[in-house]
Amino acid sequence: MKKHSPKDRQEQRFRLARVPLQRFAQVFISGQKPIRSIIATKMKSMKTEFKVLLYLKRNGQDAEGLCPLMGRITVKGKTNSVAQFACKFKVNPNLWNATSQRCTGKSKVAVYTNREIEKMLLLLRQRYNELLDMKADITAEEIKNTFQGIATAQATLLGLFREHNEEYALRVGVNRKENSFYQYKNTYHHVAGYITDKYKVSDIPVKALDGSFIESFELYLRIDKGMQTGSSIGHVQRLKHIVQTAVYRGILSFNPFKEFTPLKPKQKQLYLTREELEKLMTTTFDTPNRNFTRDMFLFSAFTGICYCDMCNLRESNIVKADDGSLWIETKRQKTGTPENVRLLDIAITIIEKYKGMAPDGKLFPMLHNTSFNPHLKKIAKQCGIDRNLCFHQARHTFASVVCISQGVPIETVSKIMGHRNISTTQRYAKITQEKIDRDVTALSFNIEDKFTLQGIDSEPSHILKDVSRRKYRPSKRPMTKSEKRTIIFVFRGFVCILGAWILMRTYLK
Repeated sequence: MKKHSPKDRQEQRFRLARVPLQRFAQVFISGQKPIRSIIATKMKSMKTEFKVLLYLKRNGQDAEGLCPLMGRITVKGKTNSVAQFACKFKVNPNLWNATSQRCTGKSKVAVYTNREIEKMLLLLRQRYNELLDMKADITAEEIKNTFQGIATAQATLLGLFREHNEEYALRVGVNRKENSFYQYKNTYHHVAGYITDKYKVSDIPVKALDGSFIESFELYLRIDKGMQTGSSIGHVQRLKHIVQTAVYRGILSFNPFKEFTPLKPKQKQLYLTREELEKLMTTTFDTPNRNFTRDMFLFSAFTGICYCDMCNLRESNIVKADDGSLWIETKRQKTGTPENVRLLDIAITIIEKYKGMAPDGKLFPMLHNTSFNPHLKKIAKQCGIDRNLCFHQARHTFASVVCISQGVPIETVSKIMGHRNISTTQRYAKITQEKIDRDVTALSFNIEDKFTLQGIDSEPSHILKDVSRRKYRPSKRPMTKSEKRTIIFVFRGFVCILGAWILMRTYLK
């Protein structure tokens, strides 16, 4: 066998070390894809390592000679950690093999003990994989807590969301609406889809939430799902409520929504103009359902009562005052606040038109809202109204065109519509151009003889050029110290990279 001298062995080590360096240099210079595989292989080697060691606690031997079986969880990776736990059963020390961590022999006791050990290890591995799906950095203590049932579903976002929806479902029909419950379920599915697409996991810890998660979620809804701004804001608001629940329960120490402000859409004109309202009133449509839809829309436009409250109206809600006027006295389903509306002639005409047609003493034989809105869109097209209509726009029309434009104070409008706060009424009641023209005309008439320009110069003044401010010339501005340091730093970095590249080329030759 040939013996190698120390010099030969040194040269061999140098050649072996030179091969990976050459390969790296070739990849670096050529920009080939294999460098990605090198990095990926390195990242795989950095994956978390999970081990479980079983041993007997011999100093805890009982009267029957059995020792408690203990376990030690070891996690190596980004966070090296160790956690000990009790396996909750005892083993005969004479049957225990410390090397295989199992009982020896084929007795019933040994077979049963080994079966229980396998079940326990399988459950530990399962809990470890579940945590690995939710987060990258896992500690041994977290695996132990999950295995022992200490960790709860509230620690994850979707788990907390599911718990909220289950509690919400129990309150539907009591103090919550079925439609709101459906919206929360819809938001849950969107959040779950976002987590799967973005993070490639089934769930994430609540503590992992931050401002970037929320911003990315809104962007996901707008771009990937193609939602309008209003719809995306609704989903973000419901997610905000779930996160606020986590703050109340002490799961989160801060609210990541605190610094987040969603981009609100530009508010569109929701109310109908006077001309559009007159077109609806004077047009006869081709189907009975559309005529009925038009009548219900007009009733809401001249009373301010929303769709859900109209469905609950009964003949008993109509009250006659001392002066002979008719009023509707009811409570809003949404807020529970009283709603007192005097019936105008148009509203009375519509009531008389459909009197006795609804069952159980109800005022109108209302259709479902999903039927009303499609009819309204076709009605708008037939009337030449170049925008989509929905039933709730009638309530906006009542506040803006019927009340505010006719001089009714906004405080009165707020009481009529059953609002708790006048700021809510301000979102409904908009000043129309007709009212602006009328008010400005009245203003012009009132101040006509009160203000004059008599006694001042009639000739125009000579305007002099303003030379008090000099023009700003950025090209003449001297560089600051920070800008000089930045330029020097970039130049030095370029020189270092160029020198390294030259040395590599020389070395490879």
